[in-house]
Amino acid sequence: MNLKICHLLPHLGGGVGKAITTLVQSTASLNISHDFILFENPVKKQFYEKIIDLGCDIFVTPDRKTVDKLVRCSDIIQLEWWNHPATFQFLCDQDLPKMRLLIWSHVSGLHFPLIPIKLISIADMFLFTSECSYQAENIVGLDEKYKSRLDVVSSGVGFSQENYARKADHPFPCFGYMGSLNPSKLYPQFIDYLSYATVDNFKVHIWGDEYYKDVLVNKCRQIGKKDLIEFHGYTTNPADVLRDLDVFVYLLNPSHYGTAENVLLEAMSLGVVPIVMNNPAETAIVDHDETGFVVSSPKEFAETVEWLFENPLEIKRIATNASEKIAGYYTPEIMADAINIHYDYLMNCSKKIVDFRDVLGKDPYEWYMACQDTNKCNEGMDDFNNYKQVEETKGSLKHYISYFPDNIRLKYLADTALTNS
Repeated sequence: MNLKICHLLPHLGGGVGKAITTLVQSTASLNISHDFILFENPVKKQFYEKIIDLGCDIFVTPDRKTVDKLVRCSDIIQLEWWNHPATFQFLCDQDLPKMRLLIWSHVSGLHFPLIPIKLISIADMFLFTSECSYQAENIVGLDEKYKSRLDVVSSGVGFSQENYARKADHPFPCFGYMGSLNPSKLYPQFIDYLSYATVDNFKVHIWGDEYYKDVLVNKCRQIGKKDLIEFHGYTTNPADVLRDLDVFVYLLNPSHYGTAENVLLEAMSLGVVPIVMNNPAETAIVDHDETGFVVSSPKEFAETVEWLFENPLEIKRIATNASEKIAGYYTPEIMADAINIHYDYLMNCSKKIVDFRDVLGKDPYEWYMACQDTNKCNEGMDDFNNYKQVEETKGSLKHYISYFPDNIRLKYLADTALTNS
């Protein structure tokens, strides 16, 4: 039997694009086909084009008749979940046919954005991308009848070591970072941590979108260490970059939204030793002093950097451990087998009507609030000074207002946030 999966998601960019591409490739031998409904026009087309090349059909902002036909003809609807405003608009602005619903969450739910409990209640199966999501306050207290619908399928995989041999050894460790520079993801005191390292020849090479580059560069100049970091721009070939690093400086905001941490897995798979913060998503992957290092203060970071300079042979030991762990737990084959178990289970379920309006709300204000901590909101409209809320995208208040500029309650919320800031 050829199983037909229809994925619903805003776009195929970034980590989600890589995860979906890997899923399509790894399930090709299992008689599973994949269609995609995108809620907005693609901007970054790297994974969009790869998925087209893999023989999938992608429907960008299709009309309702096309959506109706795709949903009816699919065995399983797979909602790729994060709090993008286009997702809410698509799900709540139309009546969808009966479906078997699998939801794969690409945010942890530990902080904003929270995972709405009602969303779990309507899914036939709800998958986290990291074990750390079980620590979310609203998940810990979840009714047992809903907990049975939960499981974990990591959306991250490493690189095959055979295809990416290490380059030549360096005279001293080469440190690097790759990923988002936005302070909602990267630790806002990233430069402060780096500045505590006083060993000679310490520098961190950085790859990523350069939106916040000037902020980091100016911070280095202010503390008199303009050579502490070196930017190389965005890369579409992360493996070529990572295989030339020795240490991966992956210091993230303690309240970041990530889960599977693709680039961390990729780095470790190629034998790059990670230094991470004591955050749930990272510590679910990195074992301190075995597959990397976990730090919780600038002093610990500096001590770790000094130790790595003094113990090059230990770098090789930990690098081997890191690559072996990723090869044992985070591969395309493991991802395919894990999610296929849930596809098989869902095929024993009957299709049903899903009322997304009842779960997520009926207007943009309710959609935005669905992923907020209402207790904090009641105390003061949430902490709008946090970095997530000043992002242009990532499901922030600004993001929602850019989609729904005429919504009075959203505008009032923004005005209140500015007044309180």
